[in-house]
Amino acid sequence: MPEPTVTSDSAYVENAFAWARERALAWVMTDAAPANLPSYWAGYPSREMFYSRDVCHQAGGAHLLGLDAENFAMLKHFAASATAVRKWYPVWAFHFDGAIAALDYRGDDEFVREIPAVFDLTWRALEQYEWTGDRRWLDDPDLAAYYRRSVGEFVAAHDHDGDGVPEAPGTGDIFVGSATYNEQDAEHPLIVAADGIALQYAALNALARRYGDEYGQRADKIQQEFLATWWDERHGRFARGRTVDHGLDFGWGLEASWIGPMTGLTGDGPHNELFLDFVEQQLELSPPKNIEAFSYLPEVFFRHGRDESAWRWLRHLIDSRDDYPEVSFTVVHHLVAGLLGLRPDAAAATLSIDSHLPADIGRLTADHVRVGGWDLRIAQEGRHTTEVTVHSGPGPLTVTVGSAGTSTIQPGGTVRVTTETKDPS
Repeated sequence: MPEPTVTSDSAYVENAFAWARERALAWVMTDAAPANLPSYWAGYPSREMFYSRDVCHQAGGAHLLGLDAENFAMLKHFAASATAVRKWYPVWAFHFDGAIAALDYRGDDEFVREIPAVFDLTWRALEQYEWTGDRRWLDDPDLAAYYRRSVGEFVAAHDHDGDGVPEAPGTGDIFVGSATYNEQDAEHPLIVAADGIALQYAALNALARRYGDEYGQRADKIQQEFLATWWDERHGRFARGRTVDHGLDFGWGLEASWIGPMTGLTGDGPHNELFLDFVEQQLELSPPKNIEAFSYLPEVFFRHGRDESAWRWLRHLIDSRDDYPEVSFTVVHHLVAGLLGLRPDAAAATLSIDSHLPADIGRLTADHVRVGGWDLRIAQEGRHTTEVTVHSGPGPLTVTVGSAGTSTIQPGGTVRVTTETKDPS
């Protein structure tokens, strides 16, 4: 399939995509050495490794760049590393030949581990099934066992108070285990963090879509408990986590604050809007120190229709031109799937589209977008017109555009839809 391209009335957008595509593809390590797994660099540029957290977040952009073999090999490798002796945690980092990275691993009971990563892997791997429709994401023995254990045996091994949510020791030592992705807060460690709950919620919902409503019921229970007990009316925000004395901490938690809205854990009501206001304020007052953390923010705000905020932080990533691999991979994803609002289900031959173009962008076209076996061209003019062309594919594709309805497009066909949504002012 041809290489993906982006064209726009904004030269800034076109240049950003060209840079991100070229830089991300330069990180591919599949053929760099004979023993390498299909893989790409995912972690510090100074470390020849791929990290669990980074791969989970880079996988969406990697798919758009045609790196499905790399996504599958790396995520499967992490899944196979989660063993009983490691209490069902996956290994944190590998070298490109699949060897465990000793920098982050001192033994089976002393290695870097963070609770959110356990659930992130399940969520993002099943998200790849939605993009590709490749049954290996469901049928591979290592992945299938991992999905089940991540919300089963892993939770049972680390849920010491029986509430269905695993706890960390609360020491602040990532070699013992952290409750959160926020490594900047080691001086104020948590035993449970909101990002861990949020990614457990996301994993359960992803499992529910493929394996039955039992997982959906568990997700609903976790969300209801969170909404009922983690909200502080006086401050107008959700807690970032629970401390070693079992009290809730309502301070600014970086990832522990914004991953809740990113996965939908915080709902869509007034409390969520107040909390997003808090997140936006804190990002300006106390931004994260690491560029990796910023790479989540467009997804947070696109999900809740705060498209100008999403664009503000996407521009921050673009302008950084940072060499951290997660930046280029996520810029690819945000510029295509984020701005165009793509939600695929390749196995069901469906795609939902909902424009998130900000005022700065009047027109955006992404060509050679891969959804399963379909090769697509998706063009948007503001938020009012969407045109979808199916260059090729295994059959008809059903496309839903915002509230404008559903169309079935045959290979070689084009549909142009005009919605009633007004352009942002």
